[in-house]
Amino acid sequence: IAEKIESVAGSKAVFVTGGMPGVQETFAKNCGDGSRVWNLLPLGQSSGFGRGTDINAGADLEERKAIFGLVGHIYITVEGGPGVSQEARAAHARGASVVPLMRTGGASSGLFEFPQGALQKPPFSTEEQWSLLASNTASVDESAAALAVVVGGAVAYSRKETAEQAADRLRSEMGRDACIICILGGTEFRGSDSEALVKAIAEKIESVAGSKAVFVTGGMPGVQETFAKNCGDGSRVWNLLPLGQSSGFGRGTDINAGADLEERKAIFGLVGHIYITVEGGPGVSQEARAAHARGASVVPLMRTGGASSGLFEFPQGALQKPPFSTEEQWSLLASNTASVDESAAALAVVVGGAVAYSRKETAEQAADRLR
Repeated sequence: IAEKIESVAGSKAVFVTGGMPGVQETFAKNCGDGSRVWNLLPLGQSSGFGRGTDINAGADLEERKAIFGLVGHIYITVEGGPGVSQEARAAHARGASVVPLMRTGGASSGLFEFPQGALQKPPFSTEEQWSLLASNTASVDESAAALAVVVGGAVAYSRKETAEQAADRLRSEMGRDACIICILGGTEFRGSDSEALVKAIAEKIESVAGSKAVFVTGGMPGVQETFAKNCGDGSRVWNLLPLGQSSGFGRGTDINAGADLEERKAIFGLVGHIYITVEGGPGVSQEARAAHARGASVVPLMRTGGASSGLFEFPQGALQKPPFSTEEQWSLLASNTASVDESAAALAVVVGGAVAYSRKETAEQAADRLR
């Protein structure tokens, strides 16, 4: 958890321990370089952790506990006894978010008068994520990753983040050095070969786009689900949904931002470097316009019709050949006489060019991508 949570929680997050051995010391010593860790102890005491900054409040442990239960926006609990329950009750009673790692037992599983409301799934978590906090059969990595994502959702929920702040948080979660490629498309396939095209694109694009590329869907059926289920092993796929919702894809990692679909759409239009569009209606055009307006690369598979062919106020500039594509490649995105494999291969190569263009890659990086 300590290793994963620093980036997921966002650049504004800081982490506070009570300066105690066990869970708190282990967390402090494994959370980045410790520069965002604060250890809160009674006056005149020190943690001895050698990591993080010690701060003091309260004349004794009881006073420090009372203060600890008041200072945070979000509380993570692991195991614990009556003292952990006491601080969790105080935090929960005043409306702070409490995220218990229930599989660890003790207070975190509901003992010692732990607040029962804190054991119920909050609006910023999906059912799957919450169940992984309780599951004893899930791997350590699965439960830790789920807790980190839930806390990321809690940060957004507690701060009522703007679309720009949400996009920044998500970029941090997916990796600051990642090239984010977003997939836009209709929830039902209209064209006879559109589904085959999406499958072929998903199969080809992972290697062409380079090792730093990640792929983001909006967690919707149709184009996005088909892409997610056919893009490698899914380890580089992220499904972005409103808080508390899940994709049900069984492939990729679900992440959350935005209170509803409209907020999620606004964030989706801000988070990516490159957008691929297939078919689509007014919603696809809306997100493509937002992306194009801020200078992101939009690559429409024009032959599939709908928004991607220029309907619904799709950005007209995005239909023009960009500098990272050849005339032949661009024409294959529009051609209804080209084979599925030809159009899919052309789109994958165009996106590879867009990755290089967006990242201003060095000669060495270009050679590595081409390999």
